[in-house]
Amino acid sequence: MDTNAVPPLLTVPSHGRIISGFWRRLVAFILDGLVLGLFGSACGLLFFDFFAKLGGWGRLIGFAVAIVYFGVLNSGLGKGKTVGKRIMGIEVINSTGGHLSVGRSFLRYLILGVPFFLNGAPLPTSVVMSPIEYLAVFLVFGLGGSIVYLYVFNRRTRQSLHDLTVGTFVVRGEGSGPFAAKCIWRPHLAIVGVWCLAVIGFSLVGPSLLKTVSFSDLLVVQQKLQSSGKVRAPTVFVGKSWNYQNGVKQEATYLLSTVVWKERPEDYQAAAEEMASIILASYPNIGKKDVLGITVSYGYDIGISHMWIRQSFQHSPQEWVDLLGRAK
Repeated sequence: MDTNAVPPLLTVPSHGRIISGFWRRLVAFILDGLVLGLFGSACGLLFFDFFAKLGGWGRLIGFAVAIVYFGVLNSGLGKGKTVGKRIMGIEVINSTGGHLSVGRSFLRYLILGVPFFLNGAPLPTSVVMSPIEYLAVFLVFGLGGSIVYLYVFNRRTRQSLHDLTVGTFVVRGEGSGPFAAKCIWRPHLAIVGVWCLAVIGFSLVGPSLLKTVSFSDLLVVQQKLQSSGKVRAPTVFVGKSWNYQNGVKQEATYLLSTVVWKERPEDYQAAAEEMASIILASYPNIGKKDVLGITVSYGYDIGISHMWIRQSFQHSPQEWVDLLGRAK
């Protein structure tokens, strides 16, 4: 028996190249994020109001910039190296040791980038609990969670979903020719499958759970705010806070709302009062809350950069009523 034989699953890469570790890839990704962030911020300074008026669609601009950046530089045109990868001494190659075509490189980033740019993207209230929202939830948590899991725990090949889909590896070191790649540990794929099924299951069961916390009442408030025609992607949630004064526990209940204004508000106080009047009229239990807080926002988020102007106002429901009465 040859004691020096190496099992196929543990075959090491040839030609002086070894699979890049987690931290080297993470630092490279952070550096690339800084490059894109600086570019996006510079564009934001020049086109602030234009980006702000795009609302959630502005993320398509950031996604377009990112997919061109990663798609081109991770392909043969960029020798498989983005700016971050060049600094960290790593590159993207295929199983034959060569570089990707532009098309396959774009597909690779598409799988990686879609969950990232969907995460936190404002969805209109009209798609809440619709198939579109369920698809977005699956892409963000199912696909995105699987990508993160494989990034962290697939130590054998360090391939995540986007690498597995197009057959790529991220390596360090110099060399050329065929790449003797390892094989992914099969239970990782089973875990990813179970996770995706769990996300699908929660998406189906979640709406019935939300109804137990008067989610439908909050949804009505969101729809009323949206129908004003002046804001986009309003958020509304309720909760409780606690503090201690002189050793005595005090509880306060609240309803907080954040609204993104479509146009730059001339008067943030007046904008908040207008939203408060809608909430007072549309939320039946507002009188039972101790605080009604409203944050008026104006700005943009294009995924690779964001900039917001915000002002927050908090009063009791009765104080809001008094303010509105004096404003008339």
